[in-house]
Amino acid sequence: MRKRISSVAERIGGGAERRPLFFAALVTVAAVAAAGAGVAWGVLVGVGAGVAGWFCGGWRRAVFWLGCGLVAVVVFAVRDSARRQGERVLLAASGGVARGRVLEDASGSERHWMAPVRLTGGEVGDGLKVWWEGRGEVPVAGAVVEAFGDFEELEGPRNPGEFDRAKWLRGQGVSAVFRPGWARCKVEVGWRARVGAALRRGFRERVTAGLPEDGLEVRVIRAVVIGEKPRDSDALIAAFRESGSLHVFSVSGLHVTMVCGIAWLVLSFAGVTRQWSIPLLVPVAFGYAWLTGWNPPAVRASWMLAVFLGAFGFRRRPDLLNALGAVLLVGMLCDGRMLFQAGVQLSYGVVAAIAVGVSLAARLYGGLAAPEMYLPEDQMSRWQAFWLRLRRWAAGMLGTSTAAAVGSAPLTAWHFGLFTPVSIVAALVLIPTVFAMLWLALAGVAVSFLSVPASHGLNQVNGVLAKFAAGSARWFASLPGGHFKLRGENGPSLLVYDLEYGAGGACFSGGDGAAVLIDCGDANSFQYRVTPSLRSMGVEPDSVVLTHPDGGHLGGGSVVWEAFPVRQVLMPVALSRSPSFGTWVEQGPAAGLSLYQASDFSGVAMPDGAWLEVLHTPEPLARNTVADERVALYRLWWRGWRILFTSDLGVGTELRLLDAGVDVAADVVVAGKHRQDLTLCDRFLDAVDPRVIVATHPVFPEQERRDARTLEHWRRRGIRVFDQLETGGVTVRVTGAGGLLLEGFVDGSRVELGAR
Repeated sequence: MRKRISSVAERIGGGAERRPLFFAALVTVAAVAAAGAGVAWGVLVGVGAGVAGWFCGGWRRAVFWLGCGLVAVVVFAVRDSARRQGERVLLAASGGVARGRVLEDASGSERHWMAPVRLTGGEVGDGLKVWWEGRGEVPVAGAVVEAFGDFEELEGPRNPGEFDRAKWLRGQGVSAVFRPGWARCKVEVGWRARVGAALRRGFRERVTAGLPEDGLEVRVIRAVVIGEKPRDSDALIAAFRESGSLHVFSVSGLHVTMVCGIAWLVLSFAGVTRQWSIPLLVPVAFGYAWLTGWNPPAVRASWMLAVFLGAFGFRRRPDLLNALGAVLLVGMLCDGRMLFQAGVQLSYGVVAAIAVGVSLAARLYGGLAAPEMYLPEDQMSRWQAFWLRLRRWAAGMLGTSTAAAVGSAPLTAWHFGLFTPVSIVAALVLIPTVFAMLWLALAGVAVSFLSVPASHGLNQVNGVLAKFAAGSARWFASLPGGHFKLRGENGPSLLVYDLEYGAGGACFSGGDGAAVLIDCGDANSFQYRVTPSLRSMGVEPDSVVLTHPDGGHLGGGSVVWEAFPVRQVLMPVALSRSPSFGTWVEQGPAAGLSLYQASDFSGVAMPDGAWLEVLHTPEPLARNTVADERVALYRLWWRGWRILFTSDLGVGTELRLLDAGVDVAADVVVAGKHRQDLTLCDRFLDAVDPRVIVATHPVFPEQERRDARTLEHWRRRGIRVFDQLETGGVTVRVTGAGGLLLEGFVDGSRVELGAR
C-alpha cells in the first residue's frame, strides 16, 4: 500500500514538474469549488493541497499549492461578502439618482435595454456593480448613464426550467437591478467610447453589407463572426445546440484561434518571419476580442494564446496545458466566482480535454492517417499525396473533435441535459465552414475600403456558406440518435406560467412527447421564459390553443412555430387588429399550420386522453372590440378533474354566460385579469364552485395587479388561492391515487385535492 501511494505521488510530482502552473491551477480550482459550499471547506481543501504538495514534491511545492489555494479562497470570500453587503446597501436605499459607467455595450432597443453598470458619483452605491434596465438612447461600453429609479433584488427563476439569471449575475459580482421605470435615462458618451462604438458598429455592418438585413445569412454571419446572438432565432440556435456545435455559432476560443491562424498565414505570405509574427499575433487576438465586445470566452482564449505564444519568446517549448493553467490560476486568484459559470467550465474543460485527449483519440483514427504500404511519400502521385493529406487532416479533426466531445459531455449533460454524439462528425463539416466564413468576412471588411462592389461580392459568397452552415446544423441535429435529451417531464402535467406584464401562458403535456400550449405569453416572455422552460423539460408542443387576440398571450406569432413543431392552432376569433394575431392568421398557413376556429367545435382531444371543452366563443368578426372582451372560455376534462381557463374574461361576459345557462362548474380555475373590468364575481364563483384558483399577479402594470382584498375574499369563501406573485409557476398533476396535486415553484406551496 505504501509503495502504491509513493508511486502515485511520484507520478503526480513528475507531472507537476513538467506543468507546474496547470497542477497549481487544479488544486486552486478544488479549493474554490469547496469554498462554494462554505469558506471552511475551501480552507480545508487548501490545507489538503499543501499536504499533497509536500508528498509530491517537497516543501516548496507545498507552500506554493497551499498559498494558491488559500489566497483564492480568501479573495473569493471577500468578493462574495462585498457583493452581499452591496446588495443590502442598495436594497435598503429608498431609491434616488443613480449614475454609473457602462461596462459592456447594452443589448436591446430604446424601449428597453440592459447592461452591467459600475455605479459612480450617484447618491448611493459608489463602486458597486448593478444590472441596469433602462429606456432611451442605447448606451455603449464606456458611456455614463444617469437616471432616477429604484434598486431591486436580483430575481431568480419563477418557472420550472427557466434560466437562473440572478445566479448568473451574482457570479459576475452584480449586487442588484436598477430600474428607472418609464423615465428615459441620460446618456453621456465620451470621445473614446464613441470612437470605439463606431469602430465596432462599422465592423458589424461591413461583414454583412450587401445582404438582406432580416435574412438568415446576416443572423448566422454576425453570430459566427462577432458573437451577436440573433433575436427570435431560437430554432436556429437549437439546431446548433442539438448538433453539438453551438461553440461555432458564437465567438469562442475556436474563433480566436482561427483569426490568429488567418493572420499567421497572411504574415507568412508577406514574408514576415516567425520571430516577428508571434508578437503581432497577440494584439490581433485581443483586437478581435475587443471588436466582438470583449466576449468572455474570446478574452480568456486571447490570454491563453498570449501565454502559449510567449513560450517562444523565452525559447521554451509551448505547452497548452501549462498555458491553460496559467490563465486559469490567475482567474481563480483574482475572482474565483467565475468558476461557477457554465461558460467558464465549458471553455476550460474543453481545452483541457483537447490537450490531454487528442493524442489518445488520434490512435482511434491512426489507420485513416497511415500512408500507403510500400509506397514512399516522395514517390506518390499528386492525387495520392493529396488524398493522404486529406486523410491526415480528417484524422486530426476527428481526434480533436472526439477529445472535445468526450471532455465536454459531462458538463453539457449537467448544465443543459443534452448528449450530442453527432458533434464528432458535425465538426468535420462546420469547423472548416466557419473557418472559411471568417476568412471571407475579414477579407470583405479589408476589401470594402478599396471596392464596395467587391466587398459585397465576398459577403454574398459568405451568405451562401452561412446558409450551408445553418442547413448542416439542422441536418445533423435531425439525425436519429444524433442527440439525446437527458431531462424530460415525468408524466402528464399542466404548467401554468408566471409571466410579466399581464401575459398568460400554460402548457399541457401528456408525458409521452405530446403537448399543447394554451396561450404563449408575449413575445419576450415566450423567448426568455417559456421556451427555455420547455426545452429544459424536454417538452415540444405540437399544438396551440389561443384564448383571445391579446399580444400578451400570442407569443409574437412566428416565434412560436419556429421554436417548436407546431402543426395546428385553435383560434378564438377570425379577425383582430392585433399585429401578433395577424401574424398567426396571415403567416401561419404558409408555415404549414392548420388554423381552426373554436366556434366550429364543441371540444378537442388533448394528450393523456384529456378533452378540452369549448364553453364559449366571442363574436368572431367584431375586430374593433378590445381583446379582453373577446375571450374564448375553455374547460379541460382530465382524469375526472375539471380545470376552467377563464384567461382575461371580464364580469360582463361572466354574467352573460350565466344568463345563458352555460355550465361552468370546475374544480380549478386558472384566471387572468381583465384590464378594465372585474373578474370572477361572486355569482360566477357560485356557479363554478372551485376548490382552487390559480391567479396571475404581475407587479406591473398597475391594471394587472391583484387587489389583496379580492384574494382574501376568495380565501374566506373556502377557496385555496395560488397567488402567482408568491408562488410563481404552478404545476398541476394527477397523483397515483387519483388526486389532483398543485405545486408552486417559487414558494414550494402544495395543495392536494381528493375526490369530492
